[in-house]
Amino acid sequence: MSSEKNFFKQVKASLNKSDFIQKIENKYNSGFPDLIIITETLPLFIELKAPIKGNRIKLEKSQVSTHLRVNKNNYISFILKNDPRTSKAFLFDGYSVANAIVLGQEEPCFVFHGSIAQCIANCNSLAQRKMSIASFSL
Repeated sequence: MSSEKNFFKQVKASLNKSDFIQKIENKYNSGFPDLIIITETLPLFIELKAPIKGNRIKLEKSQVSTHLRVNKNNYISFILKNDPRTSKAFLFDGYSVANAIVLGQEEPCFVFHGSIAQCIANCNSLAQRKMSIASFSL
């Protein structure tokens, strides 16, 4: 079983029973994040990364484009990277990573490191903050 498939199972197991998770398997429109999770806030667009070699986040051009478009439409996307040394994960802002790739900059720092459940809670918090700022500016 692939390490990303195992990582998905860990993410799914860490969610509350009331949360809705949909794994996206789309071979016709590549680039869309792996998961949509609907919790108490907004839909969370999450790209899973379970690196086997190296620590860098690698995104296809279509994935970079999708993270940039999600941000442009006032949503937030995330990259959840498995920490191979522990059962924890690193959470990255998808827009920041995609933008750094476009600009040829270093990979940005993670926004949180902890259990998968803590990372999802941070996704919710960041999504709520972004939506309150977006609605305030309207």
